[in-house]
Amino acid sequence: MALKTLDLSLFINGRHETRKTFAADLKEELTRHGFVKVVGHGLSNEDIERVFEWNKKFFRLDIDEKAAIAHPGGSDPQRGWSAVGKENAASLYRTGFLKTKMANTLKDSREHFDQGSTKDSAYPNRWPHERALPGFQEFMEEWYEKMEKVAVCLMEALECAFQLPRGTFLDKMTHEKNASEARLLHYPAIDIAEINQGAVSRIWPHFDLGVITLLFQDGVGGLECEDRERSGHFLGVESNSRSEMVVNVSETLQRWSNDSMPAGLHRVTVPKTFEQRNSGIVPERFSVTYFCKADREALVGALPQFVPAGSKSKYDEITAIGYHQSRLKSAY
Repeated sequence: MALKTLDLSLFINGRHETRKTFAADLKEELTRHGFVKVVGHGLSNEDIERVFEWNKKFFRLDIDEKAAIAHPGGSDPQRGWSAVGKENAASLYRTGFLKTKMANTLKDSREHFDQGSTKDSAYPNRWPHERALPGFQEFMEEWYEKMEKVAVCLMEALECAFQLPRGTFLDKMTHEKNASEARLLHYPAIDIAEINQGAVSRIWPHFDLGVITLLFQDGVGGLECEDRERSGHFLGVESNSRSEMVVNVSETLQRWSNDSMPAGLHRVTVPKTFEQRNSGIVPERFSVTYFCKADREALVGALPQFVPAGSKSKYDEITAIGYHQSRLKSAY
């Protein structure tokens, strides 16, 4: 089964019926698979090529430059650089929705850079010195705002698909209080023998914590989403082009929808060409994500529109920041 590709420009520029059709297709694919591919999102090929160029430039900085802006760990929103192995997705999976018994010795082989909104004074961004990477901060701040606009369009489409009053989702994820995060990811080249030992993966299976996640990836491969029709199996999410965006449902949207739209379980493993190999070096991989999140003080229990009369919410009321902090404690 291949993920369906939807054209967001039909919603952005289309007439009423065209917008309704796109919204219905988006809802169907995300509800069924937790994932969908999106084109026509409005981001130029030039911008996408440039963000991958900046991605590579950042991770090729001297270790001292990256260490100077290292995220300290803990439960606060991530800012700056997290070294290889610093964040552990297996812990998020083990303590999250599925509460599996995965070993606590499993490690991820990736490093990442995280940034928040320029309006966020509570958790300011950590930028490399301008002399070390001139132009990086300016570009990434502009990139963040462009990704925010795409996320707003997708969430507006979901409001339409669920026939919700305008603002049901979007009033809880405002521009002024945007708590979303943009992330650059680098998976260093790794010996396949180390992967085959079973203690290290590029990212172990996990759910994202926000509302939805937007992702661009290079052509190396390895991203996989759960096959909900075959328990325990995963499907490759291959990249047909860098401009193809992958969108997945995250935990907050599952909570808001009272399980009507389950979060998408996913992982990053070795490319298909390495699956049966015992020797060789798996090439480095780069990706770019935008974790669309609720405002920190927004409540993330089930919304009343998703709780039938006479039923109870499956989720307790808690603020988005409270929920995220309770989950992030396990990741570092």
